[in-house]
Amino acid sequence: MKTTIAISVLASTLLFFSAGAYAAGGHDGGGGSGNKSGGGCKTTVINHIVPKHLTVVYPKSDFSFWVRGIKDPSEVEVTAKKIPVPVTSEDKGTFFAFKGTLPDSLSNTAARIQVKVHSKKCPADKGWLLKIGGLN
Repeated sequence: MKTTIAISVLASTLLFFSAGAYAAGGHDGGGGSGNKSGGGCKTTVINHIVPKHLTVVYPKSDFSFWVRGIKDPSEVEVTAKKIPVPVTSEDKGTFFAFKGTLPDSLSNTAARIQVKVHSKKCPADKGWLLKIGGLN
């Protein structure tokens, strides 16, 4: 009987403390909002990524994403497999829509598209992997 009560108390205590850690942000889930600055800044968000993570695409494929929380689109830097990629931006009022094209040198490989926002107030970065096939 004493063992059963001790186990119940221990389980309840562990559940109580783990719930507090989860509520305090101890469990990230891996997704994030695009902000990796480590601070409390949540205003710069990179989202609406097309094509999605691990999609198979052709060389020279287009990609796009949105960035919310910036005033100057020149703060955004994009690379594909560490190769700088020029992007165009369009001000949509509450966010900027960015479009780019994969470098033609990327074929039969995988490439990480990395977006970095160099904002002094609220920097952010986010990336996703694309599988790039060959030309047919």
